[in-house]
Amino acid sequence: MKRMHIALAIVGIIVLAWIADTYANGITAKATSEIKDKVMKFMHRWRHAGHGKNYQYAWKHMLNYTRMEGVLQYENGSYYLDGMKLYVGNDFFLDSIAKSDYDGDGEYEYVWQELNGLVGKEIIVNGVIRNDMLYVSHINGIWLRMPREMPDLIEMKGTLENINGSFYINDTLLIIKHGFSKSDIDGDGLLEKMYEELNGLVGKEITVDGFLNEKGFVVMHINGIWAR
Repeated sequence: MKRMHIALAIVGIIVLAWIADTYANGITAKATSEIKDKVMKFMHRWRHAGHGKNYQYAWKHMLNYTRMEGVLQYENGSYYLDGMKLYVGNDFFLDSIAKSDYDGDGEYEYVWQELNGLVGKEIIVNGVIRNDMLYVSHINGIWLRMPREMPDLIEMKGTLENINGSFYINDTLLIIKHGFSKSDIDGDGLLEKMYEELNGLVGKEITVDGFLNEKGFVVMHINGIWAR
């Protein structure tokens, strides 16, 4: 029996015992109703916790993925460990500020600078091997990124349109983030929801970059401003 099924069986036994105890002690119908509500809330939380359990399992066991030790090398624009090519992110990721001090020099630098600071040193990496390449998740036990290849960013330029509440450039649907923007993208002096920021640019020529998926164009930057 799978671990998940065992856990659910245990929950079921606890619930049945709880109900039996309720009636054995003559608790009122109102109290029984309250207990039922608590049980339903508990089960809802349990189901919610189980949602995306594959991702939770992956995060929990990330350090149990392929583990390699060796001297980090850099050749022709790629990083290697014991002859294995490492995928550490696309150009956009490498040009972002690292969230950890991987090379231990006391500074938060661009990711590529952090990695270059480790070249020639003995390191430990964890990740997933696909097509003779290790997609790195951790360096020396420090989280780097999800071990998968990110799509290359492409750029689009055109006049922004709002059609039935959705934004388009060159007849391509733009997929934008929900909630508030971190920047004043439309230049009106206000920090607004991303929808309002783009609404302020309707009719103007803008430049966006991002990547295409099955729904449309996922926007990462608008006129060079971070938009996620």
